[in-house]
Amino acid sequence: MIKIKNKINLIGSVLDIGSSNGEYLFADHYHRIYKFSLKEFIFSFSKQVYKNTEPHHRYSKAVSCSMDGYVCMPKIQSSIGNIYRIDENGISVASRVRWHRADISFSMFSKDCKYLATGGEDGRIFIYAHPSHKLSTFLPRRPDYISCIVFDSQSKIVCYASYDLTLTVYNLQKDSLICVIDTPSVVEDMIFFEKDTKIFYVCKSGETGIFNLKTNKDEHQMNLSHWPTKIMLNTDESFVYIGTREDVLYVQSLKENLVGFSIQLSSKGVTCIKGFDDFIFICFADGSIQIIDRFYKIDEFLEILNQTGFEYAKIFADEHNVLLKTLEVYRRVKNSTWKEVVKDVSKLLSLNEIEDVINITSPYFEDPMKEKEIKEYIAEKAFIQNFLGAFREHDYPKAYEIAMDHPCIKNLNEYQIMEEYFDSIYDLAQQLIVKDINSSKEKIQTFLLPFEHLPDKKPLIMTLINECDKYLLAEKYAKAKDFENYFLLVSECPFLKNTKTYKKMHFICEKMTLQIQDLISAKKYPKAQEYLYFLATIEPFKDFANRFQNYLNNIDKFIESCTKKDYLECYKILLVCPELDSSEEYLALHEEINKVFEETKVIAQKGETAKTYANLKKFLPIEYWRNKIDITMKIAYLYEIKKALKDDSLSVDWEESLIQYIKRYGMDDEICELCNKEEKLKAIMQDLGEIPKKTFQNINHIQSIITLNKS
Repeated sequence: MIKIKNKINLIGSVLDIGSSNGEYLFADHYHRIYKFSLKEFIFSFSKQVYKNTEPHHRYSKAVSCSMDGYVCMPKIQSSIGNIYRIDENGISVASRVRWHRADISFSMFSKDCKYLATGGEDGRIFIYAHPSHKLSTFLPRRPDYISCIVFDSQSKIVCYASYDLTLTVYNLQKDSLICVIDTPSVVEDMIFFEKDTKIFYVCKSGETGIFNLKTNKDEHQMNLSHWPTKIMLNTDESFVYIGTREDVLYVQSLKENLVGFSIQLSSKGVTCIKGFDDFIFICFADGSIQIIDRFYKIDEFLEILNQTGFEYAKIFADEHNVLLKTLEVYRRVKNSTWKEVVKDVSKLLSLNEIEDVINITSPYFEDPMKEKEIKEYIAEKAFIQNFLGAFREHDYPKAYEIAMDHPCIKNLNEYQIMEEYFDSIYDLAQQLIVKDINSSKEKIQTFLLPFEHLPDKKPLIMTLINECDKYLLAEKYAKAKDFENYFLLVSECPFLKNTKTYKKMHFICEKMTLQIQDLISAKKYPKAQEYLYFLATIEPFKDFANRFQNYLNNIDKFIESCTKKDYLECYKILLVCPELDSSEEYLALHEEINKVFEETKVIAQKGETAKTYANLKKFLPIEYWRNKIDITMKIAYLYEIKKALKDDSLSVDWEESLIQYIKRYGMDDEICELCNKEEKLKAIMQDLGEIPKKTFQNINHIQSIITLNKS
C-alpha cells in the first residue's frame, strides 16, 4: 500500500511538473499550463497556450517545466520551441528556439536552471543558456530521433539517448565527447546517481542498465515486464521508482539492478513522476494526479523496527506505506537478521524441517536474491544434510567435496568455519617450515594430507611442501628488512602472497604510500622525496613512486606557471603530469578559465565576435580548450550573421561571409537552417559549389565572419 494524500483530476495528461513562486507548474498534452498550490489545494492559474491544434501524444517528452517558472511547449509537428514564463503577472512568451529542422521530440531544463536542452526528430541536440535561451553549445548529432536527455546535478555533464540505440555522454565544461555506448533497446528515461558517477537507464523493451562513468563499464539486463515511461530516484539514491504504461510502479534497487518489489496503482499509464519534499506526484494518462506521502507513518515504523525487529516492521510497511521499505535503516536490519536466519536454516534442513525453513525465511522473499538462495538450499537439501553430517563428524575433506559440487553450501556458516580451520592449519604449517624445515616436514604433511586431493586446496599444499626453500628465503629477507629483495622474490614466486609475512611487508609499504600523500598534501616535499626513493626500489610500488616523483619534479614549475597565468605552459606540464589537475593551483586556474568562457559565451550570444575573439585569444594554442573555443566562436559567428541581417546600414558581401563560415565549419545544419529562413541567403547557399572545409583542429578564427562590400 502507498498513502495517497490527495488526488487531482484534469482533462489532459500532465507531461511534466515544475515550480513557480512556491506553487507547482503542470503542463499537459493539450498545451495547457497550470499553477497549483498544494498548501491551499487550489489552482491559481490555467491557460491553454495553443487552441484548435493537435494535442501531444499522452506520453510525449517534448514538453518540460523548470523550477523557476518556465515551460517549454513546442507545437506538435513543429521544429520551433516556445518557452513561456509564468509569474504573478500571468503568462508570457519568453523566447522561441528555432534551430531544429524537424519536430522537437524531447526537452529538459537542468536542475539548477542553468540550461535548457532540446532534442529533435532530426537527431540534433541543442543546449541553451537559461533564461536567455541563447545557444550555449551543439552536441554531436545522432542519425535518429532523440528519445531522452538528462543533466547531472551540477550541469557539468549531459547524457542523451537516441532511437539508433545509443547513449551519448558529453562534457559541457570542456565541450567534448566523453563516450557513446550501445543500448539493448530505445532508452525511455535515465538519471545520474552516486555523486554523478553512474547513469541508470530504462529501455522500451524492459531492460534496465547502469553505466559507470569512472570505469566506462555498462551492465544491463531484462528486468521489467511492462513498457517503462518515467523514473525518479528515492531520497538516498538507493532505489529508483519506475513508472510504466500499465498500472504497475516498479521499485528497483540500484545496488543489484534488480526489481525489489512492485506497487499496483489505481490508474494506468504513468506520464510523469516527480518528488518534491515529502511528496511524490504521480501523473497518469487519464489526467489524474496522485500525491503520495512518501514518509507516511515513518515514526511508528522506526519504533517498531527498533523494538520488535524486521518482520513486524515489514508487516507494518506492507499495510500502511510500502515505500518505507526503501529506507536504509530497514535494509540494514533486514540484512543483519538474515545472517542469523541462514544459521537456523542449516539446522532445520539437517532435521528435514522444510516447512519451518519456509516459515522463517518467507518474510525475506521480498528480496529476490534471498528467495533464490533459500530455494537453492531446499533443492539441495539432501546434499546439505550430507554436508552437515560430515561437518559434525569433523570429516572436513568429505564436506569440502560435497560443497564443491553444490556451490550454494558455501554460503552456510558451517562452510565458513571449515575455511577458517583450513586457514589456521595452513598458517601453522608455514610457521613450522620457518622454525625447522627438516623436523617439520612430516608434521606438515600429516596436517594437510586430508585436504591434498581437493582441487582448490591441492595447489596450495603442494607449493608449500615443494617450495620450502623459497618460504625460508622470504623469511630471511623479511627479518633483515630487505624489502627490495623480498618483493623481487615475491614477483618470482606469487604463492608467497598467501603468507602473513607478505601481508605485514605489504602493509608497511602501503602505509608509506599514505604518508607520502599526506606529506605532499601538506607541501612537505623533502620528507616525501625520502620515502619515494625507498619505494622506487620495491617492485609493487614502483609505479606509485614514479607517478609521485613525476608530481614532485613538476609541481614547483607548475605553480609558478599558474601564478604567472602562463596558460600554455600550465597545460604543457599537465600533459606530462596529469596528477597536477587535482592541485589547488590548477583547480583555481580551471575555475578562472571556466568563468572566462561563461562570460565570453554571453558576449558570443550577442554576435560580438571581435570581443569574443579577444577574450579567447590567449587560449587558442591550448589543445585542451580547442573544442570549447571552436564552439564558442561558432556561436559568435552565427549570431553575428543574424545581427547583420537586421542591420540595413551594413553593405554585406554575403557570399564571401558565408564562404568564410563554411571554410571553418562546413555546410553544417546550423548555417543551413539559418540561411533557409532568409531568401537572399538561401539563394546564395544554393549557388555555392563545394567549398573545402578545414579540419576542425585547424580552424583559423577571425574577429568577424562578416565581410563588407568594398566601396
